[in-house]
Amino acid sequence: MGQLRDTETATSSGESVQAVVIENATLKRRIRQLAQEHRALQERLEGCRANLRHAEARIGDLEAELAERSHEGRH
Repeated sequence: MGQLRDTETATSSGESVQAVVIENATLKRRIRQLAQEHRALQERLEGCRANLRHAEARIGDLEAELAERSHEGRH
């Protein structure tokens, strides 16, 4: 599966054209499935990146607040 083959070689070795057509349809279906999975993973990745940006911003805010409190405590 997944290997290209020469149609003449495939049919001359006893494999019918129908078998090649069926395999082609199976491969196309698998490509569609993988494309859907890829889109879903891309969406998850985008969500994770958004969460990371939010977390980094929150951490930055908290660090600034700690630095400010530390500075106020010295004066």
